[in-house]
Amino acid sequence: MTLTRRDLLLAATGSVAAALPCAAQQYPARPIRVLVPASPGTAIDVTTRFFTERLAKKLGVAVVVENRDGAGGAVGLTAAAKMQPDGYHLVFTGIPIYAAPHVSETPVGFDPLKDFTPVARFNGAALAFVVPANSPHKSLQDLVRAMKARPGDVPFASGGNGSTSHMCTLLLGEMTQSTAKHIPYKGNTPAVTDTVGGQVEFTCNSSVVVPLVKSGKLRALAVTSRQRWEDLPDVPTVAEAGVPGFEISSWIGLMAPAGTPAAIVQKLSDETVAIANSAEFKEFCVKNTMYVEVVGHREFQAAAAAEAAKWKKLAQLTKQ
Repeated sequence: MTLTRRDLLLAATGSVAAALPCAAQQYPARPIRVLVPASPGTAIDVTTRFFTERLAKKLGVAVVVENRDGAGGAVGLTAAAKMQPDGYHLVFTGIPIYAAPHVSETPVGFDPLKDFTPVARFNGAALAFVVPANSPHKSLQDLVRAMKARPGDVPFASGGNGSTSHMCTLLLGEMTQSTAKHIPYKGNTPAVTDTVGGQVEFTCNSSVVVPLVKSGKLRALAVTSRQRWEDLPDVPTVAEAGVPGFEISSWIGLMAPAGTPAAIVQKLSDETVAIANSAEFKEFCVKNTMYVEVVGHREFQAAAAAEAAKWKKLAQLTKQ
């Protein structure tokens, strides 16, 4: 029997298709590198380390975490977009992947929809508006009044252009018709540190501020979630503090460079979703003032365009 060119092409295609599940079964065969576009100690960093520790045990290989902060996550995400799409290079990320391209003062080196493949999303976290312990602002309304009295002159720290801490303050200004002076830092940790030191008047930041509030180094004015935090039950929500309808939360998830084999993406999704559905992860989230929100690869991928559009719209407030 003589094989036609079409027969050969079909045979080759079948061989490749058959090899993909096999490749996923053999994966991983060497250490995995996970990039975190944020500073150590932040919500995304501690979540990443929770997952990588358990993922290493499940997969039987080392999972190495590398923090690469700067420009509200844009520095790390630009580097992540250039990584090999082989399943051995991954990135934990959040809202900045969709916001940073629209607020960065210089062009970023990635397209969130073209350069990344969503793997899974695991949890979310609200933020809190905090001021130094000796601040004259005793309530959120005090802060808003100061922002109105000194438009564009009240300095606030964020983790960088496009970071969630930046977006929260922009939304507060939009909803209260007030403005503040943005001081972007290379990550949330130095932003919080300078807030404690009084170099800025406030920041809106993640649950990393809770210990500092409890120790008296910061004063919490309001939290950005719909419900009050269990760790800070006396602190009102922003809506309760006089800005009805205000609510904003971040999310944390795993992505891979675009082009990563589909079978490997699905395997990573299955493994990490199993970790996220554990009682241990629920306990971790409660301890760190987060909430569990598990979304697998297919749903995460399907929601990517809408999520990108949502944060692009909010990021446009920076241009006003």
